[in-house]
Amino acid sequence: MAIFILVFILLMAFLAIALLLGIAPISSKAKSRTMYVGATLMILIAVMTCDYIDMQTDLTAKIRFHTVLIFTIAVGYFCIAVAYMEKYNTVKRKNQKLEEALTAKKQEKVSILLEQQNEKQKALLQGELEWLANKIKMFTEEEQKAILACAYAFAEHDLIVTPSIVIQQNDTCSQQDLMYFVCSAFFNMGKKRCDIVSFLYKVFPLYFPAGERVLAKKMPGQERVKERREKENN
Repeated sequence: MAIFILVFILLMAFLAIALLLGIAPISSKAKSRTMYVGATLMILIAVMTCDYIDMQTDLTAKIRFHTVLIFTIAVGYFCIAVAYMEKYNTVKRKNQKLEEALTAKKQEKVSILLEQQNEKQKALLQGELEWLANKIKMFTEEEQKAILACAYAFAEHDLIVTPSIVIQQNDTCSQQDLMYFVCSAFFNMGKKRCDIVSFLYKVFPLYFPAGERVLAKKMPGQERVKERREKENN
């Protein structure tokens, strides 16, 4: 009876230690090793208990030590489960860190690509606005500033605003030329045809007295504008 109580107390104590180690803030490696040692001890205790059971003649004593055997096996399995759980958590944490590192790398690459695209887009907008500025030099300086301010707002922010002054018709810039200048610049920026029509009508109302619908019909297509631009460059 005394041996049964002693073994049972030792098992309870080890189970309590195993539970505390399971939640203790120590390294996973230390926890796993401790649990494997505990499982090994449980195997030894189980073997010794089996031998002790065979030596018993009293049925009550045999039942008690069978209880100890079952409890020993349960504690051993618990130790193995904790060890494997720690190993699983360690692998999981490593995978999570790897995923986070890969995600951070991908985000960094995406940020670099977006930054490069933004720089290219800004360079494109700047180049087209400069090209447009050279094409509208026949207008007065004040008119040029007003046109370019509206063009910048449209290019950068998709805003179609009324110029600060009324842009007068210029004899050296025909309706067709004006449509070509504006369409060529904004088509290259990727602007929609309908938005370019609205821009032309709002910024140059004196050039298009027939209205926006008539302007939309007269406005040249993207391919035609592109061909004229290529011929001009060549």
